[in-house]
Amino acid sequence: MVNDIKTMLGDTAGNFSDDLISLFYKQSLAEVEDYCRREADTTLEMVADRIAVLKLNRLHSEGLASQGFSGVSESYLDGYPADIQAILDRKRKIKIL
Repeated sequence: MVNDIKTMLGDTAGNFSDDLISLFYKQSLAEVEDYCRREADTTLEMVADRIAVLKLNRLHSEGLASQGFSGVSESYLDGYPADIQAILDRKRKIKIL
């Protein structure tokens, strides 16, 4: 898991300790399992890897999508990319009342 995330991070992997990567993976996996209301299978574990990479890349700039300097313009991200959200929605167990 840590090695997979380091591979996805590429050259920036050196900026993060193994402990931090592991922590972000655990948080991402918990989010995935909570959202889907099920134990993670292989597909959901891979989604958790991708979410951990997103979270690591956003560290210290949470939610910032773009930033302009001369005109002082900023925009922020909301949620996960569409491809990740689609997988989570497909895997989500429906709660029946």
